[in-house]
Amino acid sequence: MKTWVNYLAAALMALVATLTVGQSPRFATIMTDITIVYGQVGLCILFLLILCSFTSGIASLRKDAQLKTAFWSSILWAVVTTVIVALVAAGVFLLLPTKFPATSTTGSDSSLLSSFPFGTFMQRFLTFRLTGSLDTLLLPLLIVCFVIGYFLKPNVEVIRPAYVVTNSFSELMFRLSRAFTTTSWLLVFFASASFFSGIWNEGSLFVASRFLEMLLAGCAAVVLVILPLLFAIFTKFKVNPYQMIYRSIASLAIGLFTGDILLSQVIGQPITRHNLGCQKRVSATALPFFALIARGGSAMLGAISAMALVYSATNAVPQWNVLLFIALAAAAASFCSSLGFGSETLLVTVLALRMLGINLYGAEVTLLAFLPLINGLGVMLDNLIANMGAAYLCQHMNVRINNPYRYIL
Repeated sequence: MKTWVNYLAAALMALVATLTVGQSPRFATIMTDITIVYGQVGLCILFLLILCSFTSGIASLRKDAQLKTAFWSSILWAVVTTVIVALVAAGVFLLLPTKFPATSTTGSDSSLLSSFPFGTFMQRFLTFRLTGSLDTLLLPLLIVCFVIGYFLKPNVEVIRPAYVVTNSFSELMFRLSRAFTTTSWLLVFFASASFFSGIWNEGSLFVASRFLEMLLAGCAAVVLVILPLLFAIFTKFKVNPYQMIYRSIASLAIGLFTGDILLSQVIGQPITRHNLGCQKRVSATALPFFALIARGGSAMLGAISAMALVYSATNAVPQWNVLLFIALAAAAASFCSSLGFGSETLLVTVLALRMLGINLYGAEVTLLAFLPLINGLGVMLDNLIANMGAAYLCQHMNVRINNPYRYIL
């Protein structure tokens, strides 16, 4: 049975379990604790995967003189998708203008946000904090691995054995991540149960149906129209974008229910290789890089949240030029979202408002009640952007293959 089928079945079972015993605090605690432990295992695998595969991938790309092409193509994909997807937020809000639903936290002291994202603010509020210390290590780790990979180019005989050993360990890590992927339906069950029980017990979404409709409409527009169109244009209409979406369902589910871009990277590596036909060296280098800069989904959800907060604070629909500036500010802020893994949407919202000098006197704290859903949707879109970006790079470099359905995970 395909991995994505197992993932969806696990999510459905978690929903049934939540509807049955979801009101029990013990149930939510157990589901969250198991998710955290399982997630930490995945992050350990990711650390080893980046250490070996990113290094060997850089060396391999440099050996074939494709490193510059991969780098600049990645930058182009990340910037274009981030800006356009963020602008979609303005269009969705113009069509479905909605106030951000107020909760009991509205109007809290804005000094609470003064140190974000550099303090420990989010660690006191989020139930999901799966990233451990890898969130602060990712950028330095990629820099170190890039430098090692750059000089690991096997252009002299003395370097060749080191390159072969690193590449062998890279293959080992890919097999490990594949094994993790095929068994991660358990992670989906526990993560989605924690996700559903958190929404059920918090209750704010049940009185915010219009806001939820706006979020889902924006995500549907991006998944079904915007990203497929961009992908088709970038690949010169040679690859079916909807096949890429369908074959990425497993990694999208992890992103939605955990809200953790790093954990979903462990799933994304074998998914892009086996399902999307990407070369190992391309997916190994592109996905961690996209985790830092290709955050169009977080930009869109952050922009929509900022627009709804401004509407709620002023009691008037912002003018189109204000919405445009908020969308562009959110796009710019998303490139800094790696400072707050696990809370990207809140970070993007706060930074975008500050960049524009909009003071809501702490109303941003209201986002905490909706953060698991909003951040999960944003990370889900970020995952799709990263997966399609890796497929585009392989197509651009003429190294992508079409795997038959029977061979996909």
